[in-house]
Amino acid sequence: MPIFNQTRLLSDVNARIKGKAGILVDSTSTLNQGVREVLTDIDLLSTRRRSILTPNLFNGIFEYAAPADLKGYSVITVQNQKWTKTPFWEMVPYEQFLRRRDPNTIAISDYDLFRKLFIKSEITDTKTTVSSLDSLSAGGGTWGVFGDADSLAVDSVNYTQGTASIRYDISAAGGTTAGLVNSTLTSTDLSGYFNGDSSCIVWAYITSTTNLTNFILRLGSDSSNYYSKTVTAQADGTALVNGWNILNFDLSTFDTTGAPNMTAATYAAIYMTKTAAKASEVGYRFDQIILRKGEVNNLYYYSSYGWQNVSGTYLANSTAANDYLNAGLEEYQMILAKCTELAAYEVDEESTAKTQFSRYNSLKSSYSMGHPSESLSIISTVADFVNVYPGTSI
Repeated sequence: MPIFNQTRLLSDVNARIKGKAGILVDSTSTLNQGVREVLTDIDLLSTRRRSILTPNLFNGIFEYAAPADLKGYSVITVQNQKWTKTPFWEMVPYEQFLRRRDPNTIAISDYDLFRKLFIKSEITDTKTTVSSLDSLSAGGGTWGVFGDADSLAVDSVNYTQGTASIRYDISAAGGTTAGLVNSTLTSTDLSGYFNGDSSCIVWAYITSTTNLTNFILRLGSDSSNYYSKTVTAQADGTALVNGWNILNFDLSTFDTTGAPNMTAATYAAIYMTKTAAKASEVGYRFDQIILRKGEVNNLYYYSSYGWQNVSGTYLANSTAANDYLNAGLEEYQMILAKCTELAAYEVDEESTAKTQFSRYNSLKSSYSMGHPSESLSIISTVADFVNVYPGTSI
């Protein structure tokens, strides 16, 4: 439990600037700036955190949600919750990850103000393919239209895995659903994937997100007996976008209709919920319906949030006098020096500011020697080398 709060920090700063804290334009803002500068400058032990990867770690699924407070690219490691031996992870540039996808590598993308983790793992996770959606008969039976969907066709050009996807348009009917359904799938035992940590992964191509509410998956015995799950975002937690989206239907909880027999499942439906105004649109697609157990893993990282409130919620900036600093004694001394430096310049105590600047750098140097950062270094491979046999040329 942290012991230093905003009140204590302001009091200690005030004592070092000769009681002039009252003339600071905004003392809370000054303290927040000082904390942010320290966290930008150095990885503090007290800001190490762990969070469960979302979704579970899967082999062949690369996109995962990045914690909102992940500091830059300061990832420490990925560790499964069984605490079995884990591989040596490497952090690589995002472009290199896309190009090479080497085993046990991590990358971070920052586009459109969204941050995502990309992880290439070599775990072996249990999975069952309900349908590859490579054809209208993939998985047994025949895929048909659900709701306002029409013009079903196999698309061997625009797909994510396998050899094709199933394409559909939205009619002018003005209903509230559109998608695919199959009531005569090959009977499959899916019971082991429910009430656990399993997921159903589906790829969905969206022509336009306008008037689209969510996606719903149904799995069961028939149209009167099934389990269902709804998602409103992509698997990594980011909003649905135009183009391909990975949907993760978390099967740890679900809704039940009737009394489905999941040891002999033959029914599946995947569809969007929409408004009546979403009509006469073309080019929507689904690809792959796969149930996977995956592996629960924690992401260990450095946080960019230097505060937490009395309820334990981490904060980028303090807003209340009783907010706590995420800092131990050594770290508090560095934060105090930096905040005093900024405050001193603001109240024209330049001599104090210069002294605290030197003190901060001295404390930082000692701290860095004793507590080096554990975050992974980004390793960039500039070129891929190819073995050339004598007498041949590239």
